[in-house]
Amino acid sequence: MFYDRFTRFLHVFIAFGITAQLAVSLGMTHPKPDRPGDFLYGVHEYLGVALLGILVTHWIWSMIRGGRVSIGQFFPWLSKAGRTNLIADVRTYGAALFRLSLPDASEPSPLANAIQGLGLIVAMLLAASGTMIFAFAPEGARMPEWLHAIKEIHEWLGPLMWTYLAVHAGAGMLHQLAGHGAVSAMFRFWRRSPNA
Repeated sequence: MFYDRFTRFLHVFIAFGITAQLAVSLGMTHPKPDRPGDFLYGVHEYLGVALLGILVTHWIWSMIRGGRVSIGQFFPWLSKAGRTNLIADVRTYGAALFRLSLPDASEPSPLANAIQGLGLIVAMLLAASGTMIFAFAPEGARMPEWLHAIKEIHEWLGPLMWTYLAVHAGAGMLHQLAGHGAVSAMFRFWRRSPNA
């Protein structure tokens, strides 16, 4: 499937940002009332704020860009037609996997779009909650209860993002190995049109 150049650049920035955030989160030291966070925690904070900006840009661009995949296709469960298409696509993938193959990825897939939509929601919630912690957490003091609740949500969403990253990247690689060019198409920045 072809994506415009700006979408491909945004995808790379989001993929790098999320992967870096997850990797940094494994080694950082969280701040406590009696000690600040370490250098990696600072990297995590600033990268999270930058990632929020990139995600907001992606959402806005998805609403105005047009093309074959509209923003509504990321949320097929919100309409009856979308749910019908999603169920049919799940059946198509199920039948293909039963035959140890994958459906062609040249057309938009309701299942793939739904998974991407969920991933974008989780990424946005992580970036927004992390930015709120960055902006409102008092240094050297305990968090207020409302902010502590946001921190708990932020930490709960982390494993969901790990799962999404594994599913999304894994599915892309499987399609690439099946000869559909899913990964290579996303990283061909010089292409301006599907026929270039």
